[in-house]
Amino acid sequence: MKRMWNVVALGAVVMIGLGTYAVDSRASSAEWSLNVSSNEELWTDKHVNVLYDHDDTIGERFIVTTDRSRVTTHLNYIEEALRQRELVEPAMRNMYRQTTNLNYLQTVRTVDGYVGIGQKENKEIIIYRSEGENVTTTVIPSNVSGAVDVMEGNWVGLFLQGETLHLMYRDGYDEPVTKLAVFDEKEMAIAIQDVEVDRGYVSDMFGSSWFYGVNQLPIAIDNRFIPVRVATIGTYTEDGETYTSEETRPGIYAYDVESKEVVTLVDEGEMWDAVLYDDELLALQEDKTEIVVDLKSGESSSRKVIEGENGTTAYVGKQLYHVQQVTDGAIIDVYEDGKAVSSAAISAANDEAKALLPSTQFYVE
Repeated sequence: MKRMWNVVALGAVVMIGLGTYAVDSRASSAEWSLNVSSNEELWTDKHVNVLYDHDDTIGERFIVTTDRSRVTTHLNYIEEALRQRELVEPAMRNMYRQTTNLNYLQTVRTVDGYVGIGQKENKEIIIYRSEGENVTTTVIPSNVSGAVDVMEGNWVGLFLQGETLHLMYRDGYDEPVTKLAVFDEKEMAIAIQDVEVDRGYVSDMFGSSWFYGVNQLPIAIDNRFIPVRVATIGTYTEDGETYTSEETRPGIYAYDVESKEVVTLVDEGEMWDAVLYDDELLALQEDKTEIVVDLKSGESSSRKVIEGENGTTAYVGKQLYHVQQVTDGAIIDVYEDGKAVSSAAISAANDEAKALLPSTQFYVE
């Protein structure tokens, strides 16, 4: 039996015959504790990522749940691969297997499953649809009218109207023009439409994800308004040289599928975070106000949500998690439908963890 040892600075990889094993020699001894004071059931499928970085020190990473603290820095790659596999649904895993050789891929989730569109070099566009754990594909070659334009464009995002897939993209760089490709999979045809945008172009679309978003939420396929970000190209001068940069416009915008133009839903305010779920957009503003937009009517309402000092925020599903760092860790408050529904605290459980404070950040997933 052939045996090969390869010892490296951060650990050892041992290959014996056809089996490959990884040994972690730098497991951290720091321990963290997550204590939930109310509504503990909300945390059954959640965890807190603990990240430590300081100057030139190699970072430490931990995952903390209500029942354990686990270091994820320098994991052996077998355990890491298994952990990543658990995060992805079976339907998405099957789609992943078929899309590993693509240059680009964007996906969206509906109540019926996942839909994705990818590009393989400049040769073909491939549309993927999950049906249970099975995945069907439609291949559109480059000789189909409009296919090359789509493959050479800068993809923004995709959405569905009924069963019809729409892909928004930008054409050009200095003065980008926003376009929409509408796919007829039965007829193997692509219709290209211009999208009217007042003062700018569409730079991003809410709801779709590059490659595989493990926390994608289902989106309705009959929304009239598709939330987007709008940007402009600005210029600035430094050391006598003029440069261009993308500047996101404040406010909340959406593509109106009926008028085929981008419209303003909320005309001011900076978005800290946002999530699209079914037929609603939830957007957290800088002043701690949450905007709720009905994507069928375009009507919006607002409500004050976060109490206390500013911290980091993240939507996990429809719930908003607000993390406020304190001396020995962080306080985490959870909001849903504008109301506080749970509270938790994460803290250093031993001296090794205390030594990592205060250069530590906490994120909920």
